[in-house]
Amino acid sequence: MLTITFLALIITFTVVSGASLSDQVHQTPPEMVVAIKSGATVTLNCSHSIKDYNQILWYKQQRNDKQLKLLGNIYSTTANLEKGMNVEMSGSADQDKTASLTIQKISVESSAVYFCAARFHNAEPAFFGKGTKLTVLEPLCNVSTPTVVVLPPSEKECRDRKEQLKKTLVCVASGFYPDHVGVSWTVNGQSVIKGVASDHPALRVGDKYQITSRLRVEAREWYTEGTIFTCNVSFFNGTDTFNTSAEVYGSGDVNGTQTDAMTREEFVKVTQTAKLSYIVMIVKNIVYGVFVTILAWKLGIGRSHATAKK
Repeated sequence: MLTITFLALIITFTVVSGASLSDQVHQTPPEMVVAIKSGATVTLNCSHSIKDYNQILWYKQQRNDKQLKLLGNIYSTTANLEKGMNVEMSGSADQDKTASLTIQKISVESSAVYFCAARFHNAEPAFFGKGTKLTVLEPLCNVSTPTVVVLPPSEKECRDRKEQLKKTLVCVASGFYPDHVGVSWTVNGQSVIKGVASDHPALRVGDKYQITSRLRVEAREWYTEGTIFTCNVSFFNGTDTFNTSAEVYGSGDVNGTQTDAMTREEFVKVTQTAKLSYIVMIVKNIVYGVFVTILAWKLGIGRSHATAKK
């Protein structure tokens, strides 16, 4: 079984492709969310428009794994599978044709990002598509949309003279499942990319996910009263994409005093209080359960003695 370090592939992809030929490799659909059904299969498609290229390679990258696992390849119309792979390959790898990967008997372990790559022959570089993200829903997890909140710069950052030129806003999207989300920022309705850093992948918290994105802005922007900083979160549930947003307004106070918006410190305090309440509730339920069990046991013994006396 062949595994290739993802970092090495990224380097090859960046240096060789020049971000041009890879644009000619297309994967559909971009993402899928499916439920487990007996004997169910999933089919992913790949095509390219690169002249003379006639080979498609398929890879699988599971969550938190830096390696790509080779599933097999299609040379023109001939499929060659790696051993032990529960997949089928069909179609054509030729230019402007479609090559398909069918995953057999899907399970939770089938959840991954699947990449296809077009290649001429073994000595030539491979050009990758953007991938198809597949999630097979876990039986006990319900699909849930995210809750979004934007936290303004912390009071400490606003008071710190070393941080006078930059301020950091934090967007937290939580309580969603599965982790098919995208995060973007706008300032006064205009899309911004500079200064944005988002977590990848989303963090698993219980049976849900949470993702954080940070926007680093010029201090003068933050201190411009009325400036609207908006965090936009898109969520795909398997059928539709839902958009949720939250916003915070520029402080207008160079002293860093926060008024209307929830501060980062308050958010942390609220979430910690909620976690503590949840733990207390669980402990109470356990104690109550033990009490009921002991009581039932004693009553059972009492009845046994009474029966014996009769």
